[in-house]
Amino acid sequence: MNLKVINKNPQLQNFVEIVNIITSEVSSKLKEVNIFIDEYLNSHQEIIPEIGSYFFSTRGKQLRPLLCLYSSKMINENYSEIKSDIYMASALEFIHSATLLHDDVIDSGFERRGKKSVNVLWGNKHSILLGDYMFSKSFKLMTKSNSLLAMMSLADASAKISEGEFLQLTNENNIDLSIQTYLNIIRSKTGELFSASFKIPAILTHKSNEIVEELHILGMNFGIIFQILDDLLDYLGSNDTGKTIGQDFYNGKISLPIILLIEKLDKETYKFLKNIFSLEKRTSQQLDEVIYLLKKYNIDTEVKKHLEVYIDRSDKILNNFNNNESKNLKKLIINSVNRYY
Repeated sequence: MNLKVINKNPQLQNFVEIVNIITSEVSSKLKEVNIFIDEYLNSHQEIIPEIGSYFFSTRGKQLRPLLCLYSSKMINENYSEIKSDIYMASALEFIHSATLLHDDVIDSGFERRGKKSVNVLWGNKHSILLGDYMFSKSFKLMTKSNSLLAMMSLADASAKISEGEFLQLTNENNIDLSIQTYLNIIRSKTGELFSASFKIPAILTHKSNEIVEELHILGMNFGIIFQILDDLLDYLGSNDTGKTIGQDFYNGKISLPIILLIEKLDKETYKFLKNIFSLEKRTSQQLDEVIYLLKKYNIDTEVKKHLEVYIDRSDKILNNFNNNESKNLKKLIINSVNRYY
């Protein structure tokens, strides 16, 4: 899998390069993951493979199965002989895909991976049902691993993702959202599946509880870093990063940049911002006004301070493994953040 370089930005180029390096090192197993995905989308109900093929015609970076396989390679000398990580990586991709299908319905999304979303072309009902179908297939794939502990871990992560969705929905348009609640949301919605991606290979190969816990924390840190960065790019990104600007703003989602901005505002500007987020719909002009405030108060610098906490924690854990894979994972984190900074 090769990601296309959008421009000559050297920081973006480095991120693309490290993703390609990691992908190339697990390419044979990742290819098997995609074979399983295609195979498990088969059904005598013709609409299922039809919509499924459309959804997976663009597969993106496939970070979760990719990191699952790379974690397995990092901790197992007999990596090439292991098959159970392939089954669980496939299950991870199905679970992630199911959440995307459901998210597009919840957020009234119109586009996914550069093309019209499933709910736009087939309707909300088909999008939800396909997501449910993928969830069921993920559990069928899990059973192939023959590890009850690994199944329990991934099932638990799936439940926590839903809990995160509920917490986020409950706090939609809540401009007074605390940083702690925000972190609880992204830990559940994003961090849990990244955490499962990293630690499940250790569970499958009966590593010590200490290693499992280290990988659990590492994966959680990865998820938090990626989500905080994604939330920043939603306001201050560009075409170079492939991020559609303002999606969270239009959906009324309160993320870290807005929380940090509020801490710096006077009462009058706070009321102005609160009024914007209390509206049923927001305009592009209002988005421009919010972006102006974010730039005025250098919120990207404040966000970076939070990112650095999780980068440092991840760095310390990866130092314990001290091999080629851990070094590449360090590069992945840094170059991911460098897409903006």
